[in-house]
Amino acid sequence: MKLIMPKNIYSSIFNSQLEKVDGIGILYNQSSLLSKDLEFNTSAIALIPSLDLINHRNLFVSNKFAVSFDGTLSNSFLFFEEGERDVKKLYLRGDISMNEILLAKILFSERYSVDPEITLDPATTPEEGRDYIISGDENFLRANYERGISLADEVSELLDFPYVNFLFASPDKEALQKFNESVGPVDIVIDEQIGDILGKLSYGPEVNKFMMDNLGSLYYDMTENEMSAVNELMRLLFYHGIIDDMFDVKFV
Repeated sequence: MKLIMPKNIYSSIFNSQLEKVDGIGILYNQSSLLSKDLEFNTSAIALIPSLDLINHRNLFVSNKFAVSFDGTLSNSFLFFEEGERDVKKLYLRGDISMNEILLAKILFSERYSVDPEITLDPATTPEEGRDYIISGDENFLRANYERGISLADEVSELLDFPYVNFLFASPDKEALQKFNESVGPVDIVIDEQIGDILGKLSYGPEVNKFMMDNLGSLYYDMTENEMSAVNELMRLLFYHGIIDDMFDVKFV
């Protein structure tokens, strides 16, 4: 069984629960390329950004696991110049996906009544005087999260549901069902083992403490609430004219 994932702290925490599962080979790629990988690895499973589904509606989606947030923890953070909300240009950097691009447009329209120009930032490091969304481990390797605003928290407040950031998906229904059956519920286990799990990673004591203090805002087990949240995300895109029609997510 081939599992393709983004390389970030949240996938690494989940991977701790796969160590005793036989026959899983894990590969990593950029978040923006994961759904594309499934076009060439049709029996593989990938942890894809949730909004990739609008262009990959044929994929089956796990009804057992995802990566969801409803508070401080997030894979992406907003950074404003101090006191500024009238953002004219927003720079995206890190492991950017469709989620950050589309949700930035919606959030700034809904929450701040502005429509900033959105552009990818090619610079090696963030520059002073710019507003950013930074996605992935750059937040934790540079300790940016300490002054950022959780994008996940903003989205979950907008939806009144958890923000389902990543979904386990595959073109192969049987492969996904086998994956679902191979791994037991993980949230309780992770909650009990989080200190040991983070201790085996290389993020450092401050990031580890931040994760442990806010673990209650991170979920891996998929419930009816998270499945409803995915559908609410799609409704949000439909409401804003990003997609022309609603569709049924193929949960298995």
